[in-house]
Amino acid sequence: MSILFRYVLRSFALPATMCLFGLCALTILFMSFDLIGACFDPKSAVTFMVASDFIIGTLSMYLEWLLPAVFLLSTLYTMWQFCRHSELIAMRAGGIGMSTIVAPVLLTACLAAGLSFLNTEFFKPTAAARAMVIKNSDFRSTGREPLKGRAYFDPSGRFQLVIGEFLPNKPEVLRDVRVTLFRDDGSRRVTYEAPEARWLDNEWWLQGGVKATYFNELDEVIAPPDNQPVHSAIKQLYVMDIIPRQIVVQNSDAEFSSAADRKINRKERERTGLTRRQKHEDSYLTYNHYAAPFSIILVTLFAIPAGIASGRQSVFRGILLALSLFLAYYAITALAMLLTNQGWIKPTIAVMLPSLFFGFAAIVLFRKLR
Repeated sequence: MSILFRYVLRSFALPATMCLFGLCALTILFMSFDLIGACFDPKSAVTFMVASDFIIGTLSMYLEWLLPAVFLLSTLYTMWQFCRHSELIAMRAGGIGMSTIVAPVLLTACLAAGLSFLNTEFFKPTAAARAMVIKNSDFRSTGREPLKGRAYFDPSGRFQLVIGEFLPNKPEVLRDVRVTLFRDDGSRRVTYEAPEARWLDNEWWLQGGVKATYFNELDEVIAPPDNQPVHSAIKQLYVMDIIPRQIVVQNSDAEFSSAADRKINRKERERTGLTRRQKHEDSYLTYNHYAAPFSIILVTLFAIPAGIASGRQSVFRGILLALSLFLAYYAITALAMLLTNQGWIKPTIAVMLPSLFFGFAAIVLFRKLR
């Protein structure tokens, strides 16, 4: 069986690799017109690293859409080739079951689903955000500069943090900060200004010389109460009980967020109060973040019988069947998202609905092959 496994895997790997490189090349070509134009702009900051960051970040955004298409096309071609050369008939006549024959294809699909999840969870949040910074700056930014002029607003209204600049991959160090603490009625109590804020031992510390400005309830500057110093070398901020990642999440595009960042964002938004629709939308996006990679496996499951049908009958019929199922899957996914946003079905059901429907369809198609 190891010989059969390697043979099927090799037969599938070649078209899959060609499809992957072909679709990636088309994506890069389509998205790189601005990059090509920027290469002739003397004001642009295009270097080899900038171009690489833009291309890789762009691919990371579209990879979860490209992989299902790759497995659809390559699975159709592989199954069609097996039927065309009567290899599938010979395998079945030798007593080899369909599950054994298609095991290499399904295992590869599972591996691709895992890689897709790793991309969306760990690589895409940084790479895609960097690519968008480069594009939005008309390629005059490298995408690796510190974020400038940012802020963090505490959902409970206790404080506000204004940041001169910080690096998204190193949010433990903030430059040129101003922290304003508020009373329960929303009026300013005190503002601290410092050249630097650092996250040390799970606490925020202002360093480099701290200047304090105090206010009364009428928002007027007053003398320091209770002999509080106006100037100090360092200052520990007990009220700023946030982790560095929360600052990054609030200043990042939610579209590229990982599941961990989505949880942080959800907790913060809940403190300000969410409507039922907002809760459903947020829950659906979070659950779908985990479920999206499994679309690769589902596409492969119904592409196998469709490819065999094309080999036995007509290529056009099999391709039409597979494409119809492929488009129907994403149509039902969009419909489920709409229904959950309207509050008609729960987010968990909306996420599971396309998988259950097409998983059942794949089982029915497989049974017809016997």
